[in-house]
Amino acid sequence: MAKTAVVYLIDKVAMKTTDAAKFRRWAAELRPETERLKTEGHREFIRRRVHDWVLYLSIKSVHVPTATELADTTDWMQRLLAEESTSLPVLTLLAESARTRKTRNLATSRRDRRDPH
Repeated sequence: MAKTAVVYLIDKVAMKTTDAAKFRRWAAELRPETERLKTEGHREFIRRRVHDWVLYLSIKSVHVPTATELADTTDWMQRLLAEESTSLPVLTLLAESARTRKTRNLATSRRDRRDPH
């Protein structure tokens, strides 16, 4: 239950934030509390969620991730980026290197609609 509440809070704050650095600072202040969760898997899930949102917010601020940065995100974040990104370089990177075929196909479709060569 605690993990679910923390993830909800992280998602809510991230969706209202436009500055990756500001979100990173906020998450750093939350970290001592999240580290008190008893299950290591829950703590790791929260750390990865924060990492995903930092990259997402960076991309919204015109950062184009490297293939390595993209590989370090979860399938959930790759899919969210494929669904929401309007950046042709980001969609191209996802089309070429997202982990799941569904995400690669979605990114390819959205990219091709934006840039019909």
